[in-house]
Amino acid sequence: MKKKSILIVEDIHSIREAILDLLSIKYEVFGAEHFEEAAWHLQNQQIDLTITDIRLPGKSGIDVVKFIQKEYPDVLYALMTAYNINDYIRYAKEYHIWNIIPKYSFLDIHLIEVMVEKLLSNDIFGVEKYFGKDFAIHDKSLLGGFEEAPKNGVIYKQIRSDQDRSILCGKISKYLIQLGAPKAIQQVLEELTSNAMIRAPRTNTGDYKYQFEIPSHDMVVPVDNIELSPEDYFQIGYGSTNTTLFIVVKDQFGSLKKEEILHRLDRHISLDENTGFPKGLEDSHGRGLYICREISDQLIFNITPGKCTETIAMINREGRTGFKSLSIYEV
Repeated sequence: MKKKSILIVEDIHSIREAILDLLSIKYEVFGAEHFEEAAWHLQNQQIDLTITDIRLPGKSGIDVVKFIQKEYPDVLYALMTAYNINDYIRYAKEYHIWNIIPKYSFLDIHLIEVMVEKLLSNDIFGVEKYFGKDFAIHDKSLLGGFEEAPKNGVIYKQIRSDQDRSILCGKISKYLIQLGAPKAIQQVLEELTSNAMIRAPRTNTGDYKYQFEIPSHDMVVPVDNIELSPEDYFQIGYGSTNTTLFIVVKDQFGSLKKEEILHRLDRHISLDENTGFPKGLEDSHGRGLYICREISDQLIFNITPGKCTETIAMINREGRTGFKSLSIYEV
């Protein structure tokens, strides 16, 4: 079988060569220093995926993406940058860019490796993809109460009601805080599980099952004491490795849209010129997603529309290591 081919567009020689060396083990790789060289490769090679730095001499990485979208719509693309990725969320929204990876350290290089595998294989689900082969997955006791996760792995539990969710989230947050997570991890748990329980389940006509809307106030109000139907049960995973603490929330609906993620992030990152406050400050929803991303070192979305949404929040145990990625995968 012919190897998949990747084009790396990066003007700093050492970074470009490091990425090329890493990826050349499994893929056919090409390097380019600027837009013109990238365009030549796209015109003369069979490229499956292009990863480009945003800032290049001359035309930018955004221009590379626009060129691909116009001339080679079957070529996948992603961005990387050494700068704050939040500064580029508006461009990501405008040009349908779902993945922007920081380039700071070996850990970031590993994120690129995982991103490439997910994009080229369409095998996007599973927190284990971010860790080594000895990572353990415990998913045989879904119906039990809280248990400590394996030292290098994840344990999954099923949520069937709001009471389940409340009790389990309290115990998980206490457990992760003892392992070194910030106290704000409780808010991440609350937001991600609320979305899976309240916002994800829909009827055949697209209406919410466990909340009702007040259109006049652009509000949605959850039902009290929610007991989920079996088809609406969702899973929460939690665990750690030597470097990372993480939470995984998986629902059975896949109703979260990648365009909505970028829209909500952009609304809470962009400031209103008149007030100086975020444009989304008074939005009825979306703030929780932004807060989860701010608290986490990485927030990763894996989506199969109509079937599953998996959200992974990661916390680095040794403190912040740089800017966080934009990681949205759909298949």
